[in-house]
Amino acid sequence: MQNFFYLTTEQSDWVSNELAPLLLNLLIAIIPSIIICTYVYKKDVIEKEPMPMLIKLFCLGILITIPASFVEKSLMSALDLNKSGLDVVECIVIAFLVVGLVEEGYKYIITYFGCWHNRNFDHVYDGIVYATFVSLGFAMLENILYVVENGTQTALLRAFISVPAHAFYAIACGYYLGISKLNYSIGNKRKARLYKFFSFIIPILLHGIFDFLLLTNNNDLLWIFFAFVAILYIVSFFNIRKLSAVEMTSSIQN
Repeated sequence: MQNFFYLTTEQSDWVSNELAPLLLNLLIAIIPSIIICTYVYKKDVIEKEPMPMLIKLFCLGILITIPASFVEKSLMSALDLNKSGLDVVECIVIAFLVVGLVEEGYKYIITYFGCWHNRNFDHVYDGIVYATFVSLGFAMLENILYVVENGTQTALLRAFISVPAHAFYAIACGYYLGISKLNYSIGNKRKARLYKFFSFIIPILLHGIFDFLLLTNNNDLLWIFFAFVAILYIVSFFNIRKLSAVEMTSSIQN
């Protein structure tokens, strides 16, 4: 038994120099999504959403990372955008029409078809819960792939910026989808369609602005980028707290 657990010097060095940092980076990559999902879930104060449903949405979010990545790479190649020295127009195309549209589009499809007709979708805040679990499933796998390739510094930066940003887009999507469902339930189909459109387009715009400010590689825009992220933090947490507090008056009749 002792021989089974004995490590040679080379094996010990590999564990300490290769395996341990990799496991640490994976942990840093995974934890932010779990923390944010837990926070959003706990703020659902009236009636918790079924955990099996949320786990399903989270896993679907993970799965769509693969086709989304394939479509993005295909579009980048087709539009000849895999190059350095991008101009402003090319940065806009990548940020809004490639990354923003593809990633938020996939997440919207899963969120909408995964919850719209579900009888548990009976409060506005529920939309935020559903969208967040889809988005952070997506963000977790994307984060793991970035971190494995780029290391601890990337893991830490993405833990506080990129992963929360995916949650912020989801909060916007879920909020407007919840408002849409509320209007649909009371027979206001026109407003329901309008807010449904908002739930689709606003996350794309937010994601596009985020990526555009980074893609330009303009140091003068960095302060705008960090100010934008700070605003997303403030608005998102304010809306979660506000909606959580008024849930008792926002019931949706299915």
